Amino acid sequence: MTKKNQLIRGVTMNWLALATSMLLGFFLSPFVVHHLGDSSYGVWTVIVSIASYMQLLDFGLRSAITRTVSRAYALKQHEESSRAVSAALLLRLGMSAIILTVSFALSRVGPAIFHVPPQLATAAKWAILITGFNVSVTLTCGTFGGVLVGLHHFDAVSSITMMQTVARACAILWLLSHGYGIVALALCELAAVTLGNGAIVWRCFHKYPELCVRVSYVERAMIRELGLYGVWAAVFNLGQQLIYYSDNLVIAGFVSAAAVTAYAIGGNLIEYLRGVISSMTTTFTPLASSMEATGGNESLRRLLIQGTRAAFLVALPIEIALLFRGPTFIGLWMGAKYAAESGHVLMILVIAQIFMNGSHTPTAILYGTSKHRINALWVIGEAVANLSLSVFLVRRIGIMGVAWGTLIPSAVVSLLLRPQYVARMLKLPMRSLLWQGWIRALIAAVPYAIACSFADRFWQPHTLLGFMLQIAAILPIFVLFEAFMFWREAAPFVREWFKGLRPASAVASASGIRH
Repeated sequence: MTKKNQLIRGVTMNWLALATSMLLGFFLSPFVVHHLGDSSYGVWTVIVSIASYMQLLDFGLRSAITRTVSRAYALKQHEESSRAVSAALLLRLGMSAIILTVSFALSRVGPAIFHVPPQLATAAKWAILITGFNVSVTLTCGTFGGVLVGLHHFDAVSSITMMQTVARACAILWLLSHGYGIVALALCELAAVTLGNGAIVWRCFHKYPELCVRVSYVERAMIRELGLYGVWAAVFNLGQQLIYYSDNLVIAGFVSAAAVTAYAIGGNLIEYLRGVISSMTTTFTPLASSMEATGGNESLRRLLIQGTRAAFLVALPIEIALLFRGPTFIGLWMGAKYAAESGHVLMILVIAQIFMNGSHTPTAILYGTSKHRINALWVIGEAVANLSLSVFLVRRIGIMGVAWGTLIPSAVVSLLLRPQYVARMLKLPMRSLLWQGWIRALIAAVPYAIACSFADRFWQPHTLLGFMLQIAAILPIFVLFEAFMFWREAAPFVREWFKGLRPASAVASASGIRH
């Protein structure tokens, strides 16, 4: 399989895994909220946010492993890969011990800090402790997931993720139907993560039999090399966590755990949307590493333009529908009492995400070319501004202030800093990137936006299925106008896409190649 076809299959499998997760999460969310109640669901959301912060102790090692293995494998330096994986695994075992210690401490003081209701305090303590074990397993075994990504085996990781997601969803349905609470959810997560990561470890050695993990392979030089790359990846991850998960903690600290539910409903939809784009753009990082190694500056410029355009084309139909019809959708999905507050939070966050469309590909290129230090500093600045504005505004306009605190810094970094820096680095005029990657897609989306606005005003659905059918009826407007705008550029890519999805034997047969 060629690298291009492997990339296409990887993106497709990433999307299938994400679609599975989104669909199950979409139908499970109302079930979980209604069975747990606002307070318990708010507490569970806070615990999930805490787990995300614990994962920062990865210190960027997964990204470092992905880059190191990708380059070493291409050069057939398998011992170099083995040294890198051995060093990273030892470091992650040490981090896992720290996580277990931190989770034990948080289980003692967390319920008081986050205003957990007294009747939920004991359950919250156990759930935090179990979640600590969950994160430890994820970090330790995640080393091997980084290897698979470095080898461009996104399909292997995605297939395991899909099975893990389905098993977790079935378990959650059974547990909540039988009256279990957040402790049972934490145990369910631990079991799913353990089984899924075990499968990833097995698949890693199956795909890369030359890989060998030994204590004798651990060298200071390799630890230093991984650390130099990983430290700025860790800073970036810290900033991302502050941006995406501090909102829930601010609301829990300054309003209440129950108020987190109203915000999280809109925030979770944005997280799904980010996943749609990231499932595609994360495949660009090892691709950018290969392009840099072969001196392909022109290839990187094409990747920047085409990747940015692809992010907009994939995300805009969802973003526009949520921007103009967010309250209607949430009312039908979660219940009328959430429509106004959660819907308006969603609309604000969607605007922030539209700006972010243009940042995903530049971020992947910076990672792939080891120039992610400046990006990490920007993200930390954005996170500090986000947290400061959120704390300032939540006291004045409640959870809407937290949403605005997210939007303003995101727009500045996503429009004025990150794309311009990468364009200048690749000697690409910024006006070319904006026109080819941003503006043409946005102009072609205007008729679809008008149709969504009119539908929400004059064509109100009464069921969630009716809403989905309306979107399906309107969506061809987006497809037609975007196809008209980009058909010359899109036609070759569409042909490559379908070719990439075909089995290797079929492609060889069609090309007249005999095995």
